[in-house]
Amino acid sequence: MAEENWKQKYLASLDKLEHQEKRWQATEALLKQGLTRVALAAEGQDGALDDDLALLRKILRKDVDLNQLEGVVNDLSQSVKRLDEARSEGAAVHSPQELLGHWLDSLSFPKSLNARIHALRKQIANTRSLEEMEAPLRELAQLINETLQHVDQKAPSGATGGGFFRRLFGSDEETKTATEQTSQDSIGKTTAPQISDFCIQLLDTLSLPAELNDEVESLKDKLGEGVSDYSVAPALTAIANLISAMRRQMEEENKELQSFLLQLGDNLKEIDQNLSGAQDSHKESLHHSRKLDAAVHAHVQDIQSTVDAAPESEALKQQIQSRLDAIRTHLDQFRETEETRQQQLEAQLAQLNNRVHGMESESEKLRRRLQEKHEQAVRDPLTGLYNRLAYDERIVQEFARWKRYGKSMVLMMIDVDHFKKVNDTYGHKAGDKALVLIADQLRNHLRESDFLARFGGEEFVVLMPETDLDAAVIAAEKLRSAVELCQFHYQNKQVDITVSAGLAQLRKEDSVESLFKRADEAMYRAKQAGRNRCLVEVSV
Repeated sequence: MAEENWKQKYLASLDKLEHQEKRWQATEALLKQGLTRVALAAEGQDGALDDDLALLRKILRKDVDLNQLEGVVNDLSQSVKRLDEARSEGAAVHSPQELLGHWLDSLSFPKSLNARIHALRKQIANTRSLEEMEAPLRELAQLINETLQHVDQKAPSGATGGGFFRRLFGSDEETKTATEQTSQDSIGKTTAPQISDFCIQLLDTLSLPAELNDEVESLKDKLGEGVSDYSVAPALTAIANLISAMRRQMEEENKELQSFLLQLGDNLKEIDQNLSGAQDSHKESLHHSRKLDAAVHAHVQDIQSTVDAAPESEALKQQIQSRLDAIRTHLDQFRETEETRQQQLEAQLAQLNNRVHGMESESEKLRRRLQEKHEQAVRDPLTGLYNRLAYDERIVQEFARWKRYGKSMVLMMIDVDHFKKVNDTYGHKAGDKALVLIADQLRNHLRESDFLARFGGEEFVVLMPETDLDAAVIAAEKLRSAVELCQFHYQNKQVDITVSAGLAQLRKEDSVESLFKRADEAMYRAKQAGRNRCLVEVSV
C-alpha cells in the first residue's frame, strides 16, 4: 500500500514537472521573441548599443548561455547608461519654458491633480515672456506641496513622504520604502538632474537683470548646498519672487517714464500757450503798425492839403507844426507800446527756451537710461557676453540682411563638455568661473564682425556673417583648441575643460528656427561622437 502511494506521488510529480517545463519553455520562447523585437526596435540609437543588441539577438536564436547572456546584459546596461548621460548633457533645453516643461513631464503627481497638471503644461507652453513665468512656478510649487502632503498621508504610521525627489532623480536607487510601493501614482517615474541643479539651470536660462545679480548668486549658493524634499517648493517660490522683483522694477521704470511723459505733455502745453501768446502779440503789433501807418498817412495828407490850399503865412506853419507834433505823439506811443510788447515777448521766448532746454536735458537723460537698461537687458551678467534676448534680436537682423544681399552666414552652437560634473565636483562657483574663462577665450578668438552670446546655462551661440562653412570650421577648431589649452585652476587643482560645437550654414529655404535646429543637432552629434570636437550639419 505504501509502495502504491509512493508511485502515485512520483507520477504526479513527473506530471507537474513536465507541465512546469512546458510553461518554462513557452515563457522562454515568449521572452526570446519579445527581447528580439525590442532589440530590433531599439536599433539606430547608438553604434555601440547596436552591436550589443545584435549580439543579444544572436544569443537568443540558440540555446541561451547564462554566463554569455549575463555579460551581454551588463554591456547593454553600460551602453544605455552612457547614452542616457549623453542625452542628458546633449539634449537641447534652450529656454525656461522648455526646461520647466521637461522637468514637469518627469514627475508623476496624484491623479486628483491631473486637471491642474494639464492646465499648468498648457500655461507653460503659452508663456512668451520672462514675467509670465512667475505664475507657473508658483503653481508648480503649490502642486509639489500638495503632493508631499498626499504622500505623507499615505505613508505608514511614523514614516514621512521625504526622499521621493532623491528616488525620482536616481541618487537613492536602493531606497524602496513602503511609501513608494503604496504610492505609485504619487511622484517619480524618470531619471532627471538633481533638483538643485535644475533650479540653478532654470536661473541661468531666465536672464534676470543685472540689478538682481546679488540675489541670484545668493540663491545659487543656497541651492548649491543641496535641497531637501520640503525645500523644493520654497526654492521654486524664491525664483518666482525674483521674477516678481524684476516685474516690480519694470513697473517702477514704466511709472517713471509715464511721469516724464506727463511732465513733457504739461511742458508742451505751456510752450503752446507761450507760442499762442507770441502769435497774438505779433498780430497786435501788426495791427498797431497798420494803425500808425494810417494815422501818419492821414496827417501827411492833411499837411499836403493845407500846403496846397493855404497861402504862406504864420498860420500855415502852426498847422504844419501841429500835424508834425501829432505824428511824433503817435510814433512815441507806438514805440513805447512796441518796447513793452518786445520785452514781454522776449521774456516769453526766454521762458520757452528754458523749457525746451530742460526738455532736451530730460529727454537725453531718459534716452541714456533706456539705452543703459537695454544694454543691461541684452547682456549676461556673469560673462558680460550678449544673452539670448540679444541673439533673438540679432538673428532677425542678420537673416534680413542675408535675404537682401545673399551673402553666406554660419550659425555655431557651442556646449561645454561634462559641465555638470564640474558643478557636482567643485560647486557652481567653480562652474561660473569656468564659464567666464570660456567666454573670454571665445571672445578673444572671434572677429569683430562675429556675434557671440551666452544662450543659456553652458551653451553659447555664434553668428558668423559673410562666412562659408569651410571657413567657419577653421574658426570653430581655433575656438575649440583655445578652450582645451586654457589653464583653469580651482582651489589649486587643474580642471580640464573642453567644448563641443555644431555648425550650420544658412540655406535658401531656411527659417531662423530650421537653421538653429541643424546647428543644434550637429552639436549633439559632436557630443555623441566623443565630445571635444566640431561637426557640421548633415548635408541633404
